[in-house]
Amino acid sequence: MVKSAKQLGLRIKTLREERGWTQQECATYLDFHYSTIGHLESGNRNVTLATLEKIAEGFDITLEDLFKGV
Repeated sequence: MVKSAKQLGLRIKTLREERGWTQQECATYLDFHYSTIGHLESGNRNVTLATLEKIAEGFDITLEDLFKGV
């Protein structure tokens, strides 16, 4: 489980960097506190389905695309 959280965090970081967003900008687009992005990217925060949906929506991708490579 921990490995999956870390892989998801790396996926979120990759998506953010592909868009050229800082963690602060990403937090603004996803409507999260900026520190939440750091926790998500490091795999140190458990996420709910609602949070995953919000992340996918903020990146304008599907949940399936969010989990590609995870």
